[in-house]
Amino acid sequence: MNSDGDALGNSDTNQMVVSAARLIRDDDVCYVGVGLPTLACLLAKHTHAPNLTVLTENGVVRTGLFPLPRATDTLSMQTLADQLSGLFYVSCLGQAGFVTIGFLGAGQIDRFGNANDTAAGDYLQPTHRWPGSGGGNDVASFCQRTIYILRQSKRRFPEHVDFITCPGYLDGRPGRREQLGLRAGTGPTAVITNLGVYGFEDGEIVLKSIHAQAGVTLAQVKAEVGWDLKVSPDLCETEPPRDEEMRILREQVDPAGLWAGGRRARM
Repeated sequence: MNSDGDALGNSDTNQMVVSAARLIRDDDVCYVGVGLPTLACLLAKHTHAPNLTVLTENGVVRTGLFPLPRATDTLSMQTLADQLSGLFYVSCLGQAGFVTIGFLGAGQIDRFGNANDTAAGDYLQPTHRWPGSGGGNDVASFCQRTIYILRQSKRRFPEHVDFITCPGYLDGRPGRREQLGLRAGTGPTAVITNLGVYGFEDGEIVLKSIHAQAGVTLAQVKAEVGWDLKVSPDLCETEPPRDEEMRILREQVDPAGLWAGGRRARM
């Protein structure tokens, strides 16, 4: 990890943001969640994807650069936006196939890419309750590609999530999304964690790279997954953040440290 590794609070968070940003294409229309997904989108716009269009669940549409918001619907996010619409409008854009990528966090994610942001344990008597879907289900159901960003632990990577808030590949059988009425060719394509980068093959998570330069090992990754993890035969080391990427994150994306360490700072 380079010398600027702690510029946003801790080095593994920087790696997550940078790895996620690198998956964004210049022509993408991105439905983005708050926090790390927004950091990744802004980093991409400041670097290799200046033509990226950003949508929030509240209906804010932005094609230009904007200051990092604390939430998805703030005055700074609305000011000089291209369009202020609403949740229904943005969801319709996704259903019609206009949204190419969705960036989300998750409370849990399982081997088939199903995400849980609702409740851990029994639904009526949960051990933990998250805020719920928001626009997450629409993102996972309709966007052409969905990418998840979350910190990894065995508790958050169970073989089967306790509640499917956002559909991945469901039970992993071919065609299951389409059988339930979801558009063909959609679904999760990547998961970014503090330990590695994952893709999907035949509807199942596959480890693609390990954050080896941050001290992560394959044994450590496997210990934090609740099933027999598939590992790509081309497994490699994740490319660490470059000095220029860290400079942009520190000076242009989050100069005030609003999301230090991936958490909203109290100011």
